[in-house]
Parts: sequence; structure tokens; C-alpha cells
Amino acid sequence: MAQMIEFLMWLVLFGSITVSFCTPLLEFIVNDTTEYDLEFLWNHRYTAEDLHLDRRGD
Repeated sequence: MAQMIEFLMWLVLFGSITVSFCTPLLEFIVNDTTEYDLEFLWNHRYTAEDLHLDRRGD
């Protein structure tokens, strides 16, 4: 029983580290890609709000 609890604790620790690494990385990739699209594809004709890309809600 103690081995199972230890395994689950290691699993939670590994999951926490993985999520804490991937979350900022994903946020950076999304923001960087949006800026690239606005600059090179749309030539700054539209804003993120015009294209409904803002993440602040409706």
C-alpha cells in the first residue's frame, strides 16, 4: 500500500512539473503566432479584437 501511495505522489509531482512547463510554453507560442499572423499575413490591417483573437472574453 505504501508503494502505491509513493507511486501516486511521484506521478502527481511529475504531472505538476510537466504542466507548469507546458503552460507558459503554449501561451508563448500562441501569442507569438498571433503576432506573426497579424504582421505578415494581414499586414496590420486588422487588430486582434477585429479578428476575435483576444482572449479577454466577449
